[in-house]
Amino acid sequence: MSRGSAGAARARHLTTWLTLVGAVTACGEIERAHLVVRPRKDDFAAEIQPIFERLGCSAGTLCHSGPQGDLKLVVSPGAAALDDNYLATKAKLDLNVAEGSPLIADLLPKSVAPGATHVTVCWKSRESCAYRKLLAWISWDAAEDPRPQDIDCDVETPGDSACDDPTVLDVCCFRR
Repeated sequence: MSRGSAGAARARHLTTWLTLVGAVTACGEIERAHLVVRPRKDDFAAEIQPIFERLGCSAGTLCHSGPQGDLKLVVSPGAAALDDNYLATKAKLDLNVAEGSPLIADLLPKSVAPGATHVTVCWKSRESCAYRKLLAWISWDAAEDPRPQDIDCDVETPGDSACDDPTVLDVCCFRR
């Protein structure tokens, strides 16, 4: 971009900003905009982090307790580590197409999501409780939308033979 066009862009931006300020002050009162942070950080701490811990995402050296790819999760984190977990998880989301978020799409079986690449499968179908709670967390955009705690199911801690049990939908197993 040339200096002239950069200067013109700054001037247009300043003019737009001044017009908005003038419009707000001309009304006699200032409107407050409420910007929503998506996905909700409070829901991450209360609902999503516990799912990761129950499924074992942050357990062992092969999982995300150490740097695995570009996602690291701390078990039972303090405030700073919880912020890191939230931001690392948020980087794996597509807020426009929640179902396409790598965080959940890559953890489905290839029979459900042919492009899945994660080394483990963590939910056996889209009916999985953990999948539905994560999808609600990513998709939430307004007060009338369901939040993870509105999804009526419990993510169970899977037993040792859960990978072979077709009734257990929430479990991380190595791809076969």
